[in-house]
Amino acid sequence: MSKNKKQQKKEPKEEKQASWSDRIPRWGWVLIFLVPLVLSEFMFYTVGRRVSMILFPIAWIGFWGALMWRSGWAILKEHND
Repeated sequence: MSKNKKQQKKEPKEEKQASWSDRIPRWGWVLIFLVPLVLSEFMFYTVGRRVSMILFPIAWIGFWGALMWRSGWAILKEHND
């Protein structure tokens, strides 16, 4: 066997890689957003942290807004492939 064998050229596959936002359905994103928000509000309510009940949702919505803004609103875009 010769070391100088030419490698066969493989045709590039046209498989589209799913982006990180496509892997989770939209209802999954809603749950990822709402479940921690509701649980934290319940936690703050039971221990009597009224100020935290106001500040945490503002910070949570701001965090998700910044995440979506940086991703180009990829979570909300329709993917009709």
